[in-house]
Amino acid sequence: MEDVSYSWGETPIEVIRERLPESYPMQLAGEDAEVVQRLVNQGIDAHLEACFIPDRGDSYAWEEHKLDSGTVIAVKLHCSVSAESMLVLLRRMEEDETPEADSLRVAILSTLNIEEV
Repeated sequence: MEDVSYSWGETPIEVIRERLPESYPMQLAGEDAEVVQRLVNQGIDAHLEACFIPDRGDSYAWEEHKLDSGTVIAVKLHCSVSAESMLVLLRRMEEDETPEADSLRVAILSTLNIEEV
């Protein structure tokens, strides 16, 4: 897959859609996990879209990672996001206008060989 570059927020949805896998798995911690939780919890937005549709295969679950002693060493958000829900989530990241959401959008797009500058 060839690398492509676009101005911030100008990547055509068709380019993103053709590069997204059917299901996009993620394990997130810290600010990244909080961004996704906040954006998913918006429910149906002004575009009448949602990004948590279990029938599409979407799942978001907090999981504790423990030592053998039972001490929790990390809490991560495990996600499986359908392509259609990821399009909504990426749009919400752009609209959110926080550095954390911007950074996560850039990171996700980079895995698809898309650079937004």
